Amino acid sequence: MNIPEKVRIGSCVYDVEFTENDLVAGGKEVYANIDYNFNKININTRIAGKQQNELSFLHEIFHGIVRERNIELDDEELIVEELARGMHQIIKDNPEIFKA
Repeated sequence: MNIPEKVRIGSCVYDVEFTENDLVAGGKEVYANIDYNFNKININTRIAGKQQNELSFLHEIFHGIVRERNIELDDEELIVEELARGMHQIIKDNPEIFKA
């Protein structure tokens, strides 16, 4: 799986940036975050390897979809994480379905 430099989620284009800086959400260090104000997905490469970075990227995409589609979830973090893990496995197991 290749993580692109930009990704469109709904009507917004997000820059994807890799950083070694700490990323914090809810008082905890996180692998990645999505910044809706500056349309950016940040991925911390210091604390994880390629597979976790891929999973983190998908996780943030699902957060973006939830926001873009105005989906209200009782436990967004759990649902987003499980969807990201499921999609990551599908991509890894079936890479040919995403080739043009």
